[in-house]
Order: sequence, then C-alpha cells, then structure tokens
Amino acid sequence: MADTPAGSHAHAYTAPQAPDSAVTRGQFLTLSSVGLGAMIGAVIGVPATAYVLAPLTKEATFKSVALGPVTKFTSETAFKPTAATYVEDPLEPNTSAGLAWVHYTGKKNPDWLATDAMFVVFSNRCMHLGCPIAATGIGFACPCHGGQYDTNGARTAGPPIRSLDRFQWEIRNNSELWITQRWSTDIYGDEVHFYPVKMPGQPTHTPGPSWIANVLYPHVTYTHGPVPGPVPLPKA
Repeated sequence: MADTPAGSHAHAYTAPQAPDSAVTRGQFLTLSSVGLGAMIGAVIGVPATAYVLAPLTKEATFKSVALGPVTKFTSETAFKPTAATYVEDPLEPNTSAGLAWVHYTGKKNPDWLATDAMFVVFSNRCMHLGCPIAATGIGFACPCHGGQYDTNGARTAGPPIRSLDRFQWEIRNNSELWITQRWSTDIYGDEVHFYPVKMPGQPTHTPGPSWIANVLYPHVTYTHGPVPGPVPLPKA
C-alpha cells in the first residue's frame, strides 16, 4: 500500500463496503461524555438508592434489658408511673440510653397482653417530634408543643399523630422486670392496636394497601415475631 504523500492530510480509515463505520473526533467526544455521565450517575445514584431503601431492608434487633426489681414499681397508687432508665446496648451507652414509664395496675397477671396485666410500660417519646414526655396525674404531657395523652397513652390534645409506643415486658427470675420489644400503637375505641415501630410523626397506617404506608413511612424495622392482635383496654 502506498504511503500517504507528503503534505497531504490524513483521513479516517473506512473499511471497504462500510462507509458509515468511521468515528469522527466529535462523535468520540460525544460518546465519551455520555459514558462518563452514566458512570457519574451510577456513582451518585446507587448509594442514594441504597440509602433510601436501607430502612426497608436493614433490620436491627431490640436488645432485652432489665428495668429493675419488680418491687421497685409496685408501690404506685392511683396513676403515678415510675420512671425507669435503661441502656439497650451496653457497647453504645451514649446512643442507646432510654427511659420507660412503668405503670403498675395493681393486678397480678404476668402476661403483658392480658386485660389484667400487672404493668403497662410506656415509651417516653412524644409521638409528635420525639420530645421526652412527663407523667401527670391524668396521663402524660409533652412540654415541647403541648401534646397530651390519657392514662392509656392515647392522644387527647395537641399535635401528636398517634398514641404512645409501648414496651413488651416479662418478669424473669420471679423478681426482675425486663422489656423485650418495642411496639408502636394506635387506640381505637376500647382496643389497643400494635404495629412495627414507626418514628415520631409517622402514622401507623394510611388509606389503601398497607405496603404503601410502609414505603412512605418506613418503620424502624426491629426484627420481631408476629405482631400482637388488638387487645382490649383494661377495665377501670
């Protein structure tokens, strides 16, 4: 094949009978830009998507923790719940410290779901923005934005979106009160309904299929067994 004559301009080589196979510099730069943009989009988009979906897929385990001897909570009269501090994860005490309100009903049943259960253990997080609530003679009150709850933890006034979370509990060694799981609740009429834990400000359900609520308002995804069914409120 003859050399390119001196002084002439080189041209892109086109294979015989394939006149459209040549790639010009402009086309190459365009394709490179598109490819680079796709790579950047993947680098940004994949972690972002994983972050959004993480609450739906990553589960934590609620670690059972002792609140103290049963006798610490059985001197209550009327409605004066006892505050009980706890650390859910001893390896992370600064980020897993919490407080529960233990209400002694005056009854003796150790089944936490029974209508004559010995205790009701409430979370101290307001269901508006998560501020700590205080016990009062008629229920609970949030000092941040005026949320009010009755003695069953049902919202009675203010901005909270639902009733207080509750802790599943059990008595171990015939003498120690332990909390073993956390549940979000809503109270309808004379029944308590339980749900996987939602964050403050999130409804437990929305109109339509339940999966829509879980996508819009993903729960904290503690691992858990079967969700308890509706439970009648205790008789006064």
